[in-house]
Amino acid sequence: MTARLTAPDTPADIELRRLLDGDQLGCFIMVAGAGSGKTTSLVKALDHVVVQCGSRLRARTQQVACITYTEVAAKEIHADIGNTPLVAVSTIHSFLWSLINPFQRDISKWVRCRVENEIRQLKERQAHYSSRTRATTIAKDNSSLEKLGTQLQLLSQVSRYTYGTGSDYAKGILGHEDIVSMVPELILKKELLARIVANKYPYIFVDESQDTFPNVVQALKRVANQAHGAVCLGFFGDPMQQIFQRGIGSISLEEGWVRIDKPENFRSSSAVLSVINQVRSEADGLVQVPGRPASAQRSGECFFFILPADDQRSESLEQVRVWLGKHSDAGSWSADSAGDAEGAKILMIVHRMVAKRMGFERLYAAFHDGDAKSLKDAFDEGTAWPLRPFEEVILPICAAESINSPSVLSVLRERGGVLNDDFPDRDVRQSLATVRDAVAHLRKTVAKAGQGSVGTALRLAVAADIIVPDPRLSVYLDPDGMHSEVILSSEVRETLDAFAACDVSELRSYFKYIRQQSPYSTQHGTKGAEFSKVVVVLDDEEGRYSLYSYEKLFGIKKLSEVDRKNLAAGKDSVLERTRRLLYVCVSRAIDSLAVVVFAGDVDAARKAIEESKTIPCGRILTAEDLAS
Repeated sequence: MTARLTAPDTPADIELRRLLDGDQLGCFIMVAGAGSGKTTSLVKALDHVVVQCGSRLRARTQQVACITYTEVAAKEIHADIGNTPLVAVSTIHSFLWSLINPFQRDISKWVRCRVENEIRQLKERQAHYSSRTRATTIAKDNSSLEKLGTQLQLLSQVSRYTYGTGSDYAKGILGHEDIVSMVPELILKKELLARIVANKYPYIFVDESQDTFPNVVQALKRVANQAHGAVCLGFFGDPMQQIFQRGIGSISLEEGWVRIDKPENFRSSSAVLSVINQVRSEADGLVQVPGRPASAQRSGECFFFILPADDQRSESLEQVRVWLGKHSDAGSWSADSAGDAEGAKILMIVHRMVAKRMGFERLYAAFHDGDAKSLKDAFDEGTAWPLRPFEEVILPICAAESINSPSVLSVLRERGGVLNDDFPDRDVRQSLATVRDAVAHLRKTVAKAGQGSVGTALRLAVAADIIVPDPRLSVYLDPDGMHSEVILSSEVRETLDAFAACDVSELRSYFKYIRQQSPYSTQHGTKGAEFSKVVVVLDDEEGRYSLYSYEKLFGIKKLSEVDRKNLAAGKDSVLERTRRLLYVCVSRAIDSLAVVVFAGDVDAARKAIEESKTIPCGRILTAEDLAS
């Protein structure tokens, strides 16, 4: 049995088991604060259902559905419950696709309707052209309308739709965005589909529920409500840890549903826990308590710095780490110091601040300075589709010791286009010989690097069939090629232009950062993570991100008129978004926490923070203290 299954029960675990053992299946929401062991409760619940209801599920060919955030998390949870086939653990995209895949006729109708709607909207836009409409806009719309018309004609030739990363309807390929739009819409519209889901999955548990799309939550509620007590729908999450704008945050309780609070914190020391509770106190007021026995609870330590927001920030931050190494009880806070290779984890509000320090600032700008919002978010999460060829094929090939390394053949077999496991050995050797020069050329290009080397490497890899490009990347590189009917927005095209102009060497630093192989991270990038020592860097000026403002949260800066209107209307405001981010950030610390605020006016910031009830700062340290 795994550590999660053998962990002692909390009151929340016991309450949930009672609900699962009830005469009628009930629905619930478990609100579990940071460090509470939310995933442990989820695993225990899954195991309990398998043990108690396994025979009935097998007899009815039913399963328990567990929806989680990433493929890594899905594999981890499935391993915790012994990889039993009675539990289907998957990401939301994979789960939704599994529901709709058998219903190809419904998919076909939805796609046709979507294309027809896009044509209708584009024609309506054309009807409102004026004398001031730009010629480039007219040309772009005409091109899009022509492509949509071709798509519509080719749809009748699609015999079956498959699921990929990007859409190409004419080739029968649906993308991520299609799945999360289509399936919830069909569940809400088609009573039969909702009944089929309920019959297949009498238990549906959703992990990280606060970051689940609202339309998905609505669709799952429809499944449960229509089943009239035959489905147990459970959400495991914490509204205070909502870090993605598209997430639902707090989920409303339906009639008869149960809310289960899990306030224990098994992660943080007493000093860190006091900060966590103070940050949360002005939100929902949930007070977290130590999860460990008193004899095992650590006292820990917290430090608070206010430093000038000048052009010496990096140097000041290093001084903070050196000072902490001398004055804290936790040892070194700097990376690569004797006895501590990792040092402290440094959390920053946005990736731009990290990109500047790690050398991928231009790459960051390529994805963030344009208007392609979906690519911005995916870049921050490490899932942007234009980056996949480098992550999965190009960089691994170039990192191999030589062109003859077994790892090169392995990558080409698994991810490349030129080889696959279906070829007999003689064909593999012949095919590898064909691309040998191309692989060598690609390795030289990546080694040379330089401005524009990203685009050069991509074109080389696609031309030699070393990678299988996403349809969107394919039409960008070859507008008249295989995926010529795919429509790229001007925003996405501009992002790809900027990406292609980047230096390929920046990608290595970016992936090192995304994989948590550097001392740096952001509050967004540490979802579910924990570190012994944490330095939180709060810097509105360098962050340049209007969605969040620590200066407004601490009262250093006045709220705008829009902020006040949002607060008065009960809408999500800059204060609540920033408070949630701060909560996620400080709650990553296990033993020791340091908060560093960079402010234009140190004295004004000190006064405002001392008067603020947002965070217990104790003695505030300044540049003078660092010099002592």
